[in-house]
Amino acid sequence: MIFIFSDFGVNGPYSGTMRSVVMRNAPECAVCDLMVDAPDRNPKASSYLLAALRREFRRGDVVLGVVDPGVGGARKGIVVRADGVTYVGPDNGLFEMVIRKSDDVQLRCIDWQPENLSASFHGRDIFAPVAACVATGQEFACHDLTLDQRYGDAMAWADELDEVIYIDTYGNLMTGLRACGPDDTVAVNGQAVPMARTFSDVPVGKPFYYGNSIGLCEIAVNCGRADRLFDAEIGTKVCITPANLRNP
Repeated sequence: MIFIFSDFGVNGPYSGTMRSVVMRNAPECAVCDLMVDAPDRNPKASSYLLAALRREFRRGDVVLGVVDPGVGGARKGIVVRADGVTYVGPDNGLFEMVIRKSDDVQLRCIDWQPENLSASFHGRDIFAPVAACVATGQEFACHDLTLDQRYGDAMAWADELDEVIYIDTYGNLMTGLRACGPDDTVAVNGQAVPMARTFSDVPVGKPFYYGNSIGLCEIAVNCGRADRLFDAEIGTKVCITPANLRNP
């Protein structure tokens, strides 16, 4: 399968145009829109989210990832093969957490360009055709990179991000933290949040945190919106104190 992960949204021509290039160049491959609402122009938050979604991928799959605020600038285009799954997109940290959490990783820099290259839409003009080439076993111009030649700033990122990285359509706050324990203390904007197993375990209108379906700590309100209750947005800090670090 070819999975598409982007911040393009559903409005305008961007998602559809890039998807059409993939489908035209790899007509025999199944194409799945994994996300079109990744954190807006935020490769760092998107990196933690994409890594948590690795459970959906199988060996041989291709992930076309485009969260690319630096499009047309100095950043490279890369192909990352990590534990049998290939990721194609910008070298801006988007694939950092995938690289870090994988055992077997190879990197390549994309040298290929089309004759008519838009400065502002490399997702359509470079990354989509290359993803199709990878999926269909076709060659494209590239050269190998070592791991220490990837985007340098991302190497300093923490293994977990104590921030809101995604807000879903229900207002739930997904964080860049692995699922927390029942005795940990979690707080958003100074408000403590109790833990629960799932929505139905708390009264309607009450907030809680839980380990979500992709293994991240998520803050929600049963039949309500956590983003409004906690006045939170992507980037809002989430304070967690593990039980073994609390004062007795």
